[in-house]
Amino acid sequence: MVTAAAQVSRPRRWAGLTAWGLWALAMLGLAGAAWLDRLLRQAGRPDLAQFNADGVPALLAAASAAMVGALVASRRPRHPVGWLLLALGVTESVEIVADGYGSYGLQARPGALPAAGLVALYNPATLAIGATCVGFVLLLTPTVAALAAVALVGKGRGRSAGRVRRVDAAAPGAA
Repeated sequence: MVTAAAQVSRPRRWAGLTAWGLWALAMLGLAGAAWLDRLLRQAGRPDLAQFNADGVPALLAAASAAMVGALVASRRPRHPVGWLLLALGVTESVEIVADGYGSYGLQARPGALPAAGLVALYNPATLAIGATCVGFVLLLTPTVAALAAVALVGKGRGRSAGRVRRVDAAAPGAA
């Protein structure tokens, strides 16, 4: 026979493990982005790197949203804001990795990575997913506007749309 307290603790424990597993996935994505940045710099394309002053808001948004989301989701598994923030952190982390992957595979060393073109096509979809998460967080708790502003600054700069593009050889100043 299972007591009522044991029934309550079992789902909460699994929710906590899931939340911290997703946080680890987001942090692993940021580590992968750092590795891709290193490859971009070694390939002679530091202009495509993300770990610079321009990429700080996106990196902070991914790390802080994933951390706060994991904390809230592990302590209050029924509160949707924790899961939404965690989804935002994971989405931003995936976007950063996809941006580096596409930049390396399409511009720094064309053909070096498989499916770089498909990853570059997927990359803008993360903007919609992240904006949806931020919108629901603002609807559920309007007091987290500062966190949403940090996330939108990282997402709204248009990094992915501007980086992976075809350069017209006839244009002035083209490489």
